[in-house]
Amino acid sequence: MRSSDLAKLKDAPFYWNDEQRLECVMVMPETKNAKTFFFKVDDEQLFNYEPGQFITIEIPTEKGILHRSYTLSTTPSRPLSIGITVKRQEDGQGGSAWLLDNLKLGDSIKAYGPYGIFSCRNHMAKKYLFISAGYGITPMISMLRWLYDFSMHTDINFIHSAAR
Repeated sequence: MRSSDLAKLKDAPFYWNDEQRLECVMVMPETKNAKTFFFKVDDEQLFNYEPGQFITIEIPTEKGILHRSYTLSTTPSRPLSIGITVKRQEDGQGGSAWLLDNLKLGDSIKAYGPYGIFSCRNHMAKKYLFISAGYGITPMISMLRWLYDFSMHTDINFIHSAAR
């Protein structure tokens, strides 16, 4: 995407008004205990956020509504949909398990956001060192995808530690 296209996206209508219903348009299995869920809004407006930001979603469990935050694993340079990558947390409160076991194509959930200031977009450089562990990889993936789309001459070293 060219920088002139980026300028157009900055002025495009976007949906974040602190509360929005998102429709699940794709579910991609990542591992045996993780999936990426992709969403769009009904009126097909564009998404405007910073790489590395997160959203908070309402999860309707048997115990009631849970609010859980997930980093957007997609990049704002591809603004037609957003995605969150969810890993099952066996010792958690049921949010990840509910999403992985119940959320399917066509379902909708309420989302709030985006939030957070952890982003490379406001700190452009010729070289980056990204270090992450576990599911801390998610904001890094968003930032790496954004840098790939917009920074052809960026030198990136990425160190990630993951359980076997």
